[in-house]
Amino acid sequence: MNKDLSLLIKLQSLDTEISKKEKKKDVFSQQIEEIEGKIEILEKELVSREKELKQIKKEKRKKEREIEDIDLLLSKYEGEKYKVKSQGEFAALEKEINEAKKNKTKIEDILLELMEKEEKDMVDFPSFKKGAAEKKENLKKKRDIVVINLENTTKEEKDLKNERVKLTSQLNFVLLNQYTQLSKGKKGPIVVPMEDGVCEGCNMRVSPSLMGKIKKGEEIVYCENCSRILYTLDNIR
Repeated sequence: MNKDLSLLIKLQSLDTEISKKEKKKDVFSQQIEEIEGKIEILEKELVSREKELKQIKKEKRKKEREIEDIDLLLSKYEGEKYKVKSQGEFAALEKEINEAKKNKTKIEDILLELMEKEEKDMVDFPSFKKGAAEKKENLKKKRDIVVINLENTTKEEKDLKNERVKLTSQLNFVLLNQYTQLSKGKKGPIVVPMEDGVCEGCNMRVSPSLMGKIKKGEEIVYCENCSRILYTLDNIR
């Protein structure tokens, strides 16, 4: 077989493997990104739950202080009952007392809701925190495995590219350039076999004048229809 043709077939095989490695790297990178996204969601949810619990405690303390303030005010009003000098003053004071009691009832209802929510969260949060920690740990383990796969694939790709550099240094520059241009302009293999007189790249019949040249395998022959480089399987057996 023509040396350049043999090198081109090897080059195409290398390029195919490099392309596979690149695709695998993309898949691994996407998996890592997805895993890290899930970890981030867990962390944010944990922070959110902690923040919510702290906020409930803060609101609860605030309502308790408001009730304490109202109790002090009611105590003050009770003392003022004995100091009023007219029915009008007494009625006004009673109105203030009723408003304060009404406001206290509203705050007590809110406080009760906060206490119930706090109690529920205090029970649920430890379980959620533990579950989140386990999920996060499992996700990190999966990520570490994918990272190793990515590193190995990157190394394999680098080795293939180094091998490609060595191989292309042996190829005729003009021929390498033709191969490169064909690779950019076409999908699939550029160096293809001729089977039963048909180009495997475009499925068109090769002219009789080219068949003999291809079968000899002594020179580079291009398909008249798609410009791919042709060879026969007999040439590489």
